[in-house]
Parts: sequence; structure tokens; C-alpha cells
Amino acid sequence: MRSGRGSRRLPWVPICDTSSHFPHGAMMQSPPPASPSSSSSPTGSPPIPTDVVLAVRNLAVAFHTDENDWLTAVDDVSFDLKQQSVLGIVGESGCGKSVTSFAIMRLLAQPYSKIFRGQIWFNQPSSPQQDADAASRGGEPIDLVSYPKKLLHTIRGRKIAMIFQDSMSALNPVHRIKKQLAEVYRLHFPAMSNAEIRAAMIKLLQKVQIPDPETRLEAFPHQLSGGMRQRVMIAIALACRPDILIADEPTTALDVTVQAQILRLIKELQQEIGMSIILITHDFGVIAQMCDEMVVMYAGRVAEQGPVQTIIHQPKHPYTQGLLSSIPHLSDQPKTMLPIIEGSVPGLRNMPAGCRFAGRCPQAFDPCQTAPPLTSIAPEHQVACHYATKVHS
Repeated sequence: MRSGRGSRRLPWVPICDTSSHFPHGAMMQSPPPASPSSSSSPTGSPPIPTDVVLAVRNLAVAFHTDENDWLTAVDDVSFDLKQQSVLGIVGESGCGKSVTSFAIMRLLAQPYSKIFRGQIWFNQPSSPQQDADAASRGGEPIDLVSYPKKLLHTIRGRKIAMIFQDSMSALNPVHRIKKQLAEVYRLHFPAMSNAEIRAAMIKLLQKVQIPDPETRLEAFPHQLSGGMRQRVMIAIALACRPDILIADEPTTALDVTVQAQILRLIKELQQEIGMSIILITHDFGVIAQMCDEMVVMYAGRVAEQGPVQTIIHQPKHPYTQGLLSSIPHLSDQPKTMLPIIEGSVPGLRNMPAGCRFAGRCPQAFDPCQTAPPLTSIAPEHQVACHYATKVHS
């Protein structure tokens, strides 16, 4: 090792809304228990509906701290992603949206984070809209939590792909676009020749509407605009025609016009490939435009979930109601104060034992001292709120 180079390996921190924004779960003084095995089901296969491609069950993620304890950032999260549908995940910064997506991809920083409870069932679909190779992937559901690490490359990128938040940070600044895009083909399609890879890259850049793709392949990331870099990220994610695409705030830092173009492009490609999408965003407008179903998260837990139009027009959780009421409308009186949700998300070490929203909730009452279960109040509409459940009953 060269003199002056440190031998101590520094921890890698993923580029997402992680440790500095965690909303925040329970604290544990000892390491969390081992993740359950996929064989824990008595029948050997999970109870997943046939139209569901991804089923997250009771997911909990913890992070290790310098004080030698574990803090839970995502706690008891469950939801289903249906085949060829778009599921939106919405919530404040630090509510666990990106941590959940990194857990699905098994990209959590090791050994400083751990999935210590739950399963992530991937029900490999077969669709007539997908290519012959994709149609041959159908089979028994697999638990991504217990899936062997040495085989993850057969899932990650190939069957489940991700568009990261910041394209400038996600792309390597010292490599040309052609090298970063070609890496996908060389990893997943090693039999392809260099000429075939180049032809496939040009065709893919054309598909994501990048002009003059031959020239753009030779460019470095900093030589492209923000919208162009985001299109490159989409191209990398879709190179293998995945079954699932996770888009983690894909329009961050883009202007409104480019944002609309990117969202339209993602929707068109989804319909062409026949994939399912998890769309993470802060924007209810994007959710309403793009998604079929949505999950509202608060402090690492699911507050409400169900069909998009149902939740937008009939929100039941006070947190969802607060988020929607804070959106300005053209019919509002000019220069009037927008409604706000008082207070802030509790910290990791100060998480209340009961309902995590109780300290900010205008409807809080005595039962809120205990954690509310996720309860069905209508077909496919669930809410974790004692008050909403009482009103509904």
C-alpha cells in the first residue's frame, strides 16, 4: 500500500434520504435477530395473489450507530405491487421511502444496516407484452430477503431495476456514458459482441428520446443536461427490460417541463414493456397522474394505502388529510396562509410507543397511546389510525 493512503476502510453511505433524515423507529441495544427464512411458511409458498408481482410483508430495517445500538428506520411495512401497475409511495423526507426501496434491491449499506424482520416476495411474472426471455421467468415466488447474495445479480438490474434520485451522483463522473451503459449488457448478456452492444445502446438512447445518440455515448455525465442525464439513468434501468422498475424521485431538481417529459416517457415505456413500477415522490400531483395505487408513509410505517383516487378524494388518516390540505388550489383566496401540519417528525431516539403521528394529530385521543394496526375500512383501502377506524365503525 502506498505511503499516505489510509488502510482503514470507510463506511459506504448510499445516496438517498437515509441516516440524516430517518424518521424513525425503535432503538435496540443489541443486534437485531436474524431475518426469517422463506421456508418459514408452513406450506413452503407465501399467500401471494396471482396478480401481485411484489409483496412486502412486515418489513423492518435497522441501522447501527456509533453508540453500538440499532435504530429502526422502517418498521412493519407491508404492501403489494400488482402486475403492470404503478404504485406510488409518498410522505415527508425521512419517512422511510428510499430505505424501503434500497431494502427491496438489497442495496443497504453493510454491515451498518440490516433487514431484521419481514419478507419481500418476488412473484416472477410472465406477460405476453414481454419478450420470450421474460415470459420464461415465471415460477415460484422467491424471498429477496433470504435470497443468496451470490445470486442477487440475476435479480438486481435484470428483473428489478432502479432509477436513483440524483443522476449526477449515480453516474460515474470519470467514465463516458457508453462505458456505463455497456456495463449492463456485459454483465447480463455476456454473449453479445461489442458491435451488438453498441447497436443496442444507440437503439435504447433513441427510445428514451436522446437526440444524436452516437455523440451522447461519447459524452461524460457533466456534459449532459439534468434531463438528459435522467434519460440516461432510465436507459440503464430499462436495458434488461425488467419486470419491476423502482423510480426514486426520478424528477428531482428538474424543471416542470422536463419533469412532465420524464414522467410521460416512463409511462410510455411501462406500457410498452409491460413492467410494474414503484414510484417514490413527495408530489401528490405526480401520484394522481401516474399511479394506480398509493402508500402513505409516516415515521417508517404505513399510515394509509389504497387506490389513488379513493385516497385523494376520501383520505381517512389525519396525516394524509393534512398533506392534501396543504396543497394550494387556484380557487384559494390570494395571500392566505396554507394549512400546515404542526410539529415535526420525531427523532429515531424519541419515537413514541403508540401512534407515531399522535403528537401532531388534531384528532388524537386516549387509544392513540397504543400503536394502531393497519385496518381495512373499504375494499383495498387500509388505514392505521384509531380515530379513522372509530369513525368508520
